[in-house]
Amino acid sequence: MLLLRSLLLLPALLLALLQVRVEAGRPLKVLGLFPHPGVSHFHFFQPLMQALAEAGHDVHVVSHFPLKNPTVRYKDYPLTGMDKLTNSVDLKMFDNRAFYTLYFEFFMLYEWGKQACNLTLRSDALHEVLRRRAGYYDVIIVEQFNSDCMMGVAHQLQAPVIALSSSAMMPWYFENMGVPIIPSYIPCLFLGQSQDMNFVGRFANWITFHSFNLMYKMFSIPAADALVQYKFGHETPSVGKLAKNTSVFFVNQHYALSGPKPLPPNVIELGGLHIQKAKPLSDELQRLLDNAEHGVIVISWGSMIRANSLSADKRDGIVRAATRLRQQVIWKWENETLPNKPPNMHVMEWLPQRDILCHPNVKVFMTHAGLMGSTEAAYCGVPVVATPMYGDQFLNAAALVQRRMGVLLHYEDINENTVMRAIRRALDPKHMQAAKLVSHSFNHRPLESMRKALWWVEHVAHTNGNPLLKPSSVEMSRFVYYSLDCYLALGLILGIVIGSWIILIRSCCGKRPDRKTKKD
Repeated sequence: MLLLRSLLLLPALLLALLQVRVEAGRPLKVLGLFPHPGVSHFHFFQPLMQALAEAGHDVHVVSHFPLKNPTVRYKDYPLTGMDKLTNSVDLKMFDNRAFYTLYFEFFMLYEWGKQACNLTLRSDALHEVLRRRAGYYDVIIVEQFNSDCMMGVAHQLQAPVIALSSSAMMPWYFENMGVPIIPSYIPCLFLGQSQDMNFVGRFANWITFHSFNLMYKMFSIPAADALVQYKFGHETPSVGKLAKNTSVFFVNQHYALSGPKPLPPNVIELGGLHIQKAKPLSDELQRLLDNAEHGVIVISWGSMIRANSLSADKRDGIVRAATRLRQQVIWKWENETLPNKPPNMHVMEWLPQRDILCHPNVKVFMTHAGLMGSTEAAYCGVPVVATPMYGDQFLNAAALVQRRMGVLLHYEDINENTVMRAIRRALDPKHMQAAKLVSHSFNHRPLESMRKALWWVEHVAHTNGNPLLKPSSVEMSRFVYYSLDCYLALGLILGIVIGSWIILIRSCCGKRPDRKTKKD
């Protein structure tokens, strides 16, 4: 009888498996929403969207950075009307910084988020996307950075959401994903410490984590709610609540560089996702690198900072230090000319940074410690001189120093002698050895980053967001999450027990006869 039932069920089981295979094999409809105008952020997002299109999925991308030659299944919906953050940071703004500057950075991010939200919601690009019916897209990929505005769009389209962060997670997303906030050793992005902190550092880290979390709830979420509800109606849930429905969070981190963290399975480290196969260098660069007898030092402060906005004193300090070096120096410099440039210094407006850093003759990388450059240094195993300027750069620099592959040079301290000391320290073989150790751990993984990302995108789409990934802690109040109710109950019980003993002892002592009174 049991065998007969099994034979009867077999056709139904085979049909179900066939349906699953057909469903899992069909091309997905993927929407990418990237309203922030930072090109360095998009450098992390675009390779994933490109890889999805090359894997046969239909990919629609709303961003400020349309591709010149997109693949067949990759369609851009360009955003216009907002300045792109490329070569836009003037270094003079860092000449006089105070300890409270990080709070100004929060409000700068807040303003950027509000402007990007408003522009995107009113854009023709989003209007075209919203013409699709709810459920048209299988999965929506959004940047979660300084605003949850796009969660309102995802709510209208009724599709599971995957979040991307081109940096370490912002402090306000820990709770949304069920990631424990442990300020004793997990550094807050804005403060810029490593996992090794003294008491003062841990106290400041605790304050920063919770104050920034509170400010985001007080300012950023209401601002996004106002814009989203104006667009879609007041019945639209708060974006703060919608953000808790994020299925999976891809973060541009890896333990080899940033240190191990207790992450739930819905938060996936994909550090180095943007690093693609090496491309041939120009003949000029190839000759320069190959023929550098004593090696090469590369100076690059990323896509947003204008190196030529350096003060004359700091610029001349770097130039004079270069004249004392035996190495060739390649500097990403936006002007064609550089005053007093020595013969061993070569200035270029743009550098194929990843391909240069992996050349065996590169000895030191002078960087602002942006995460893309720091990741490439870790990937190639190159020691760095880190000069952080703003944002997560302090966090990245601290991680590089803790890993012993980096030397810290404060921007305020740049002069000929400090640059020379920093470079000489970075040239010490122990730093190269540490960099190679980081590189080995960074590159040897069970599954390559892009394949891992593609698997998770397809998994989220095919399981409609896989609700099993969502930790219960996401819906808990902080009072319950930190077991403060249990501590309170325990305190009450102990109070009752101790109070009862005190009352009992006092009552027993109060009944003892007064011997002196009896004698009288």
